[in-house]
Amino acid sequence: MPEIIDITPAPNAYYDEEDGDHIEGHGTPMELKILRARHELLKSIREFFYARGYLEVETPALMETSPPDPYIDPLSVGVGEKGPFYLHTSPEVHMKRLLPYGQDRIFQICKVFRVEELEEIHNIEFTMLEWYREGDYCDAMAETEELVRYVARAMKPPRQARFEAPYRVYDLDRLFLERTGIDPFPLDRDGLFLALKNKGFGGIDEADGWKDLFFKLLIQEVEPSIEEDGPYFVKDWPRAISTMARALTCGKVERFELSMEGVEIANGYTELLDSAEQRTRFIHDNEERKRLGKQTFPIDEAFLGALSRLQGPFAGVALGVDRLLMKMLDCSGIDAVTIHRFRA
Repeated sequence: MPEIIDITPAPNAYYDEEDGDHIEGHGTPMELKILRARHELLKSIREFFYARGYLEVETPALMETSPPDPYIDPLSVGVGEKGPFYLHTSPEVHMKRLLPYGQDRIFQICKVFRVEELEEIHNIEFTMLEWYREGDYCDAMAETEELVRYVARAMKPPRQARFEAPYRVYDLDRLFLERTGIDPFPLDRDGLFLALKNKGFGGIDEADGWKDLFFKLLIQEVEPSIEEDGPYFVKDWPRAISTMARALTCGKVERFELSMEGVEIANGYTELLDSAEQRTRFIHDNEERKRLGKQTFPIDEAFLGALSRLQGPFAGVALGVDRLLMKMLDCSGIDAVTIHRFRA
């Protein structure tokens, strides 16, 4: 019978506020508890996927180009006088390039890198779990719920019961209507701006695009209104902010997010496999990056070629391991579950 490890988080007094150094302990240093908890989390994740016939894979972290998501910026790297190259912000591109080889279920746990401000739930370097499988986003959503529940049962965290109940599923357009009286999906930029202005919504600017307005309304009004103690799903997101997801009607895509207490834990969708449509969306993303004054990126032709060889449907999910550990241990920030956090 394996030893049961106590992973209950200690009070903040275990850390020095300046640099997080260990100050005192009740038998086990807090750093060691974190290392053990992370070990248990990673072990249970692998057990879950191995039992379901997944192949664990590794893909390159260094890329010649980057997906041109307007709101995700990669770290650039020089190799001698060559470059710039880019550290991956997600293993998505290379993992999808593996799918035509005939393995329908693959997963990976890896470090990813993004240009981020250091905040409670954001970090420049973080651990990501990503997996791909046959099926659509409903299949992936059900599997995500099964995974989180499996991990909770393995780790026996504080407040374990909140991971057990069926996870509620919200439709995003209905959330907007119920919480704000505005449905942004059928509105163009000017229509959304006018609707917000008529509601007396503050913080909007004439320079804001549709995406800016959408996110301001989502972050300031919709997300804080969701009162759930346990995990919950929000599904059917705007196509305009979901570049690689298969389209639904009315400007939506087959995409979901799993959140807890307002913190996004996972993001998944039915994969867009139409290479021509994907090219068009990448072009639009580069145009948006240019509007925002950001660097644009060459289109990854090898990635588009792999999409054209796939017979779907396929679904993929990206899950933030640090954030999941943070919620498992009932902590308020990534600092509490990260050892030797890099601070730029």
